[in-house]
Amino acid sequence: MRIVFAGTSNFSSQHLSFILDGGWEVEAVLSQPDKGAGRGKRIAPTATKTLAKAFNIRVLQPSFLKENELIEKEVKKINPDLILVVSYGLMVPKNILSIPRLGCINVHASLLPRWRGAAPIERCILSGDKKSGITIMKMTEGLDSGPILKKYPCDISLNETAQSLEKKLLKISRTKISSLLSQIDRGLIKEKKQEESLATFAPKVSKEETEIFWDKESSGDVIRKIRAFNPRFGTFSFIGKKRIKILKASMGKNNMGLSPGYLNITSSNKMEVGCNKETVLILERVQLENKRSCKIEDFIRGNQALISKEKKFST
Repeated sequence: MRIVFAGTSNFSSQHLSFILDGGWEVEAVLSQPDKGAGRGKRIAPTATKTLAKAFNIRVLQPSFLKENELIEKEVKKINPDLILVVSYGLMVPKNILSIPRLGCINVHASLLPRWRGAAPIERCILSGDKKSGITIMKMTEGLDSGPILKKYPCDISLNETAQSLEKKLLKISRTKISSLLSQIDRGLIKEKKQEESLATFAPKVSKEETEIFWDKESSGDVIRKIRAFNPRFGTFSFIGKKRIKILKASMGKNNMGLSPGYLNITSSNKMEVGCNKETVLILERVQLENKRSCKIEDFIRGNQALISKEKKFST
């Protein structure tokens, strides 16, 4: 079976690795154009491109696919049996979808039809879901709305982060993807239409929503936000004019009657912060701007003057 693989992120590159390890023939890789990364915004190749180049696989990096005659011509020339799409980031139009004999198959990081879109891992944690999983679907022109071929569920633990959940999902794919491709090649999988009434959407994470709004969010809300955006985005607030990332926290009891944003240093050198609904967050690990991350005890010890002056977090 001749495969064209479409993907961009590290999650995608891991899947490319799985199918190469399985001995599958990857004729070409579609990946998004190289972009600036890090503080200096140095142009860097995508994770999927890097892996493809290591295996001497041809890489195509169009900035769009719709009405892109050059890419359509190139894919037709390759004549793939299947296009496998994993975390690619570009919509695949009908003229590309119709090229491969077996169609275009998408590996999606949620239990569709829940969390269609760009950020399914973050959204399921943010919403307090108990389960996630991998869905294999046949692609149509709609956003993650095509018929389902297979679902592989997994539990979301109480302390699950986006990073740990992604690892769980990759473990599922590693054990299932090769046998699944074999079944697809032999026409052994039946399609099942998605229930549109159950569809929810997972839009991209915006910078604005990674900020903590102490007067609007309970401690439970904040903890889910910290876990959902860890480590890719981070969750932040301000103490005075200094930006601070909250990396780890737990819920406490509001024995001091703390108002939202106000803080208290306990006798055991812990920092409590008031949240909405009269709840309290206990900070465990933070990172002040331009500093390394540290335990809250070390942060308190090194920033006593700032804490005494401000006495609260702001938005």
